[in-house]
Amino acid sequence: MAEEDMLYGKARHLFGGIEPSNMKAFSVTAPGSGRPVITAVLPDNTVIDGQTLCTVAGAVIRKKSTGYPKDEFDGEKVAEIAESTTFTDVTANADGTYYYAAYPFTTQGVYNRNPANRAVFNEPEPMAAFTSRLVYSSASQTSHVELTATLPQGAAGAVIRKSTVGYPQDEEDGEVFQNITASTVITDTDVEEDVTYYYSAFVYTSTGAYNRDPANRTSCTVYAGEAPDDMAAFSVVCDAVNQAKITATLPGNKTEGDVEICTVAGAIIRRKTGSYPVNETDGEEVTDLKQSGTYTDMGLTGDTIYYYAAFPYSDRGMFNRNQTAENQASCKVFAPVAPGNMKAFSASSAAAGKIVLTATLPDNTIESGVTTSAVAGVMIRRKLDGYPANETDGTLVANLTESGTYTDTDIVGGQMYYYGAFPYSDKGLYNQNAVPDNQASAEGKTYEYLYGYDLDTANSNPATRVTYPADVDNTGFAAAKMGTSAFNYGGWPSTPGEKFMPRPCMLTFAGKVDHYLNPNDYTKKTDGTASKVADTSFGGNAMMEWPKIFVKRWQEGNIYHFRVSDVKLDDDFECWSNYDRQNHEIEHFYTPIFFGSNVSSKLRSISGQANSVSTTADQEITYAKANGADWYTEVVADRMLINDLLTMMAKSTDLQTAYGSGRTKSSNSSAISPGTMNTKGMFWGSTNGTDGVKVFGMENWWGNIWRRIAGWMLVNSVQKVKLTRGTKDGTTAADYNTTGDGYKSLSNAAPTGSSGGYISKCKTEKFGRFPYELSGSATTFECDAMWYSTGTRYAFVGGYWNNDLQAGPFYVNLNNAPSNSTSSVGAALSCKPLAA
Repeated sequence: MAEEDMLYGKARHLFGGIEPSNMKAFSVTAPGSGRPVITAVLPDNTVIDGQTLCTVAGAVIRKKSTGYPKDEFDGEKVAEIAESTTFTDVTANADGTYYYAAYPFTTQGVYNRNPANRAVFNEPEPMAAFTSRLVYSSASQTSHVELTATLPQGAAGAVIRKSTVGYPQDEEDGEVFQNITASTVITDTDVEEDVTYYYSAFVYTSTGAYNRDPANRTSCTVYAGEAPDDMAAFSVVCDAVNQAKITATLPGNKTEGDVEICTVAGAIIRRKTGSYPVNETDGEEVTDLKQSGTYTDMGLTGDTIYYYAAFPYSDRGMFNRNQTAENQASCKVFAPVAPGNMKAFSASSAAAGKIVLTATLPDNTIESGVTTSAVAGVMIRRKLDGYPANETDGTLVANLTESGTYTDTDIVGGQMYYYGAFPYSDKGLYNQNAVPDNQASAEGKTYEYLYGYDLDTANSNPATRVTYPADVDNTGFAAAKMGTSAFNYGGWPSTPGEKFMPRPCMLTFAGKVDHYLNPNDYTKKTDGTASKVADTSFGGNAMMEWPKIFVKRWQEGNIYHFRVSDVKLDDDFECWSNYDRQNHEIEHFYTPIFFGSNVSSKLRSISGQANSVSTTADQEITYAKANGADWYTEVVADRMLINDLLTMMAKSTDLQTAYGSGRTKSSNSSAISPGTMNTKGMFWGSTNGTDGVKVFGMENWWGNIWRRIAGWMLVNSVQKVKLTRGTKDGTTAADYNTTGDGYKSLSNAAPTGSSGGYISKCKTEKFGRFPYELSGSATTFECDAMWYSTGTRYAFVGGYWNNDLQAGPFYVNLNNAPSNSTSSVGAALSCKPLAA
């Protein structure tokens, strides 16, 4: 249609004709090409009662880049269509913004200019955010409107307009407030109280296209009001290190009549050092409290006074800045401190290669009810040349988080170790005080144990003459003793094989352990199966296996000293019992579990057999050696060692009272057989004088039957001894004998008295104590007897079944020749296998 025809049609409309309906569809999309694709569906003809009142002839489509065309003449003509169609606007750019309007017209030239027939291409997005709120200016004491305007991505800017009569409809409506080119927060100060302000934001592109979406609108009513009252309650307590606890109760709302003139919205809490904050922007903000309650202000500097002020505010942003006691509080913050010194810290050489550290952590430090140091643990370090200075100095030994003990196993014997304990708090603060409470030292032992006792030979009281000195591991041990029904080991080792404790076993004739016995039931092996303890066909004997034991004996004045260890601690320590017949040290030596029995002309240690008695010393030696070249009767070195160990454990020389009477009652008429104590454990005894006694797993160490032992003789009033079967002890005799030839003679040890009595004095040698003075009693000194006579006398020890209180581990008879043979005397085995 020509332009003049449109003018004509427009003129015709002035005089009559019916306007067509709106487009049935009108839209713009951007398919693959990116250019606008227009879909236009013409309206139907208008027909009423069968009469066509309006015949649609087509539609004019026009466009603009800054807003919609106002009529069929406005903007750029895109197309004039005579039928519904879809087409691409090839004159448009893919990245441009275009506002399209369709104007359907009739055959009479009447146009429909309804805004419903519009579509936009690439219109700017609406605002990402556009809000308003009432704020209160502390400087001017007036209310303002604060706008938050967030532009959409890609927008060039937005025109914000305002009005007091309604929302501006487009970028020219109302009053210009601000033209923004970036997202921002703007305060409108040109406002009056009790007035509602309407704001519209119109996003625009760089080409000048606008978004007029009603979503870009916000309003705010400016109210007059009052600031809140003072805080209802406000306090600060420094309740922990580096922090303060604030308790705040907001004031109530304020009303006049039925009108609320102040609605409390919260309180800004701020702090300073040196003085109180004067307003809600002064100092450092702690929190914006929205409701009454508590708040913990953390990360503060210790030993500093902090001044807190609360500024309650209303929902209109009006602040209370009163500098009153109700709005202010202060406190001095506690600083975290390092823990105190250790409550206890010690180091002790428990055994070779081990130092035991005992550490008791300090208590938490509390000041005015506040824990300023919560102890978390202790760092223990060590050095060789002095105490560590701090928690990083030296070698780390342990990091303990609770009191207790720790064993430092990286220890070299003879080396002094210096330990520093550095307790630390949960804040990582260390106590570095170089004080005795935090330091300990110990020398590394070269041994597993060092035990011993001192004996006052001038003290006749057997219960008090033995003491535990400070230089031994058993200083604080309780003494061992036989209880009512069970043995009490006190502080001493109780497990077979532990320290100096022997182990019960079945030893072959070749000197090899076939199997170990259950210490509480010799009829069983340690695995619970049946043992060979009563089997005479077993090629060996029931014996106690002892470890290598070094001893040192000496006397100073009236004090006899005995020390025992697993190693040779100095040149005076010697392992007399641990030498074979070829003078070599051996790892184990063996003593009999049972008294000797004669089985096929062999002296055996077997349960349930008859006691071998009425033999001479030579016969007993022959029967013993029939087991093998390394076997012999019991020897004096073993007797002296075991008696010293018994004295040490009991802390007494009255060993019948400590361990049991043994079978010694004067009314007894015979001995008990081997094996009656198989289930009695390692130690057992009674006071009835009939049941026997058991020590170190061996039956009847005293009482029942005299035990003839090799290596101890009295020849013409001179005590003679041989400690080893070979010549390691310095003797010249190639083996034990019954004459004393080649033996070591003891000086100043000739027995005194008519023929015997209770022992009152012993001669101390480095290999044992040998009685010679006999003016004691059954309740003094050793509490055991000694008998002697002139001639060549071969020792038997322990006493027999009716010797009563004369019997005991120290009891010795040097009154009989080696040829003596009687039913109350016999012998038992010993074995010292050749060194490997």
